[in-house]
Amino acid sequence: MKFWSSEHIFNHCWERVTQAVWRKYPNDLNPNVKTMDVLDRHVDEHGRLHTTRLVGTEGFLPSWVCSMIGINNTCYAYEHSVVDPEKKTMIMGSRNMTLSGWVDVEETLTYSQHEDDDKTRLTQDAVIKVFRISFKDYCESLIRSTMANNASKGRQAMEMVISKINREVQDLASNIEQATSRLNSELEHATSILNTEFEQAKQGLEQASLFPQAFCEGSSSKPSS
Repeated sequence: MKFWSSEHIFNHCWERVTQAVWRKYPNDLNPNVKTMDVLDRHVDEHGRLHTTRLVGTEGFLPSWVCSMIGINNTCYAYEHSVVDPEKKTMIMGSRNMTLSGWVDVEETLTYSQHEDDDKTRLTQDAVIKVFRISFKDYCESLIRSTMANNASKGRQAMEMVISKINREVQDLASNIEQATSRLNSELEHATSILNTEFEQAKQGLEQASLFPQAFCEGSSSKPSS
């Protein structure tokens, strides 16, 4: 049995980091993750979001080990996560389904708000157990090393996704600002046209109102026969 743990601080708020978690895959830094299928998603009576996913990965074990025991290199894991927006925690637990009679890898990731509200703490813990083979210590150490390497790449991928989200937010804000500016400009133009037409109509009415008076004055000035 091998244990592995890690901690990392993201210099981003909890909301932004957890948003990036859902968009983490696919990415070029973790090409071993091939599929992410949502099996169930619901919100419980406490307002917590529960999600169950089936994760398909490659490279879970060395290719020569897969060849030796006669299995495909693609392995599947069961993942369940709970997001608590009130406590600002996101806990993701996963366990392998493939090779469960040979290997048991149970991993837990916890994203929680840092004491500094603009930061997020990530803790990762894993328990690795290999059964029924004589070189299990080697396999356990290899899996642990692979997990540590993938975790490092995963954090880099998270930063890439967060940067992408930040750009999208900035682009959206810029588009809204431009749209608002165009709308204000169009409203000002329309208002100007309406004011001009109103003044012209007002002047026309004023001139029209003078016609009866001028007509009456003209009629009264005629000499009597």
